[in-house]
Amino acid sequence: MAGRACFRVALKSQASWLLCVFWVWTLGGLCGLGVTAPGAGGYAGALHPCQAPQQWEGRQVLYQQSSGRNSRALLSYDGLNQRVRVLDERKALIPCKRLFEYILLYKDGVMFQIEQATKQCSKITLEDPWDPLDIPQNATFEDQYSIGGPQEQITVQEWSDRKSARSYETWIGIYTAKDCYPVQETFTKNYSVILSTRFFDIQLGIKDPSVFTPPSTCQTAQPERMSEDCSL
Repeated sequence: MAGRACFRVALKSQASWLLCVFWVWTLGGLCGLGVTAPGAGGYAGALHPCQAPQQWEGRQVLYQQSSGRNSRALLSYDGLNQRVRVLDERKALIPCKRLFEYILLYKDGVMFQIEQATKQCSKITLEDPWDPLDIPQNATFEDQYSIGGPQEQITVQEWSDRKSARSYETWIGIYTAKDCYPVQETFTKNYSVILSTRFFDIQLGIKDPSVFTPPSTCQTAQPERMSEDCSL
């Protein structure tokens, strides 16, 4: 679970956290059948974590407590080939804010950081192993409920890393009950939220696999990570 936390925290800050490493993300035939653990939401029975999609594209909004900001990005996730591409989105004018593209290739153990405006490139070693975006098999089922209201709602399931020996969790993952799409992941420390990521506009498959190919400028990449602050 520790590596999982690092990977997801990595995707949130697009800079200071990216080297921490990617996501540390089957309800089998029970998925979406409304069978839940005793004492949770009034259901009875045992649930097992579902298998999240292996290849998809979508968008994410990441909230980081240390900065107090929400950052938006396009996301391409390829679990089969252990690679991820994150493209910063500009939704509002933020003074002196540089936008980057990140290509994480876990089989090669490298991450490319590319400034969108100049194509300047940094090549950084990924020291932690791949940890997929899914629900860990040893996760604890917390609840099943509907998001939305009458005529427009979807059933989701909430999982955590809470164990019987610990009364609180440090990770909570919300996934759709039917197809196991990621909806939200939250990390906490000392009872406070340090990172929250929401996923939306998910489409199955990778429309253009070339998004995982670094630009030619990365052939002469620098080894140091670039700062998000354009004044540095």
